[in-house]
Amino acid sequence: MITQFKGKYDFLDPAYYCLAEYDGVIYNSAEAAFLASQYDTPYFRSMFRNSSLPIWRARELSKRLQKRRDWTPELSLDLTRQITLDKFCRSPNLRSLLLATRHELIVAENNWHEQFWGRCICNIRPGKYGRKDACLVPGSNHLGKILMSVRDRLTVEAQAA
Repeated sequence: MITQFKGKYDFLDPAYYCLAEYDGVIYNSAEAAFLASQYDTPYFRSMFRNSSLPIWRARELSKRLQKRRDWTPELSLDLTRQITLDKFCRSPNLRSLLLATRHELIVAENNWHEQFWGRCICNIRPGKYGRKDACLVPGSNHLGKILMSVRDRLTVEAQAA
């Protein structure tokens, strides 16, 4: 099981420096493309193309901007899937690294209480809105599921070639 996107598996991290496209524009990471996808305004999107902007600053910036009106969890999953597929299709090296994970379970573990994209392993934090022990419940791990689905698709395509 792959649980940390560091070292040998740092390429799985959406913030990993690589080219990724969204809506005809190339960004310097899948995460930067995803952050840009949250906005309708070309000006807001352009802020995430700045290669000198550290990803932690881009995350902070994205919290201050008004997201597009049609933004939903389902749309965020669709766009992440699209951008992640582009990331691994665009780079033969990244594609090979992803395919080399074979059938490993990929779980985006974290300790910052994020339960939508990954799974928090702190086991202590009370949840939002009064829910107790939210981090004791397994997270949705949507990022891990998307990475595995992209890997499966690329595997099928490699076998067909």
